Amino acid sequence: MADTSTAQLEKLEAEHAKRIAALQDIEAQLSALRAANRDAKRAELKKQIADYGFTAADLFEQTKPKRKPRTANKAKEGEAAKPTAEAKYRNPKTGETWSGGRGRKPAWVVEATAKGIDIETFRIPVTPSNGAAETPPKTA
Repeated sequence: MADTSTAQLEKLEAEHAKRIAALQDIEAQLSALRAANRDAKRAELKKQIADYGFTAADLFEQTKPKRKPRTANKAKEGEAAKPTAEAKYRNPKTGETWSGGRGRKPAWVVEATAKGIDIETFRIPVTPSNGAAETPPKTA
């Protein structure tokens, strides 16, 4: 009985190998047919595009979705807005201010510190006229 199953196994393996070879042959023929049709179709489309005067930009125009502009300090619906930080530093050339807190440092601050200028030279003096009063020193 062992001889029969071995013979059957060998016969099935040979049949499998034949079918795999046939499948590979058919796949090669199919690939060649697709390539030939693809080239013919490409030539046909190129002719039509030239006849109608289209350009690649006309045919393949891709538009970017419009983004909503970012607005400073705008909270989502139902959320409280973050408070705007008070300006602590001012650029004497442009009048631009910076709070010295959240986010990246402005370019003028980065440039000044790179030149070795102390950031405190840009500090806005605290006076009652600009809305901030100096806190009196605590006594024990």
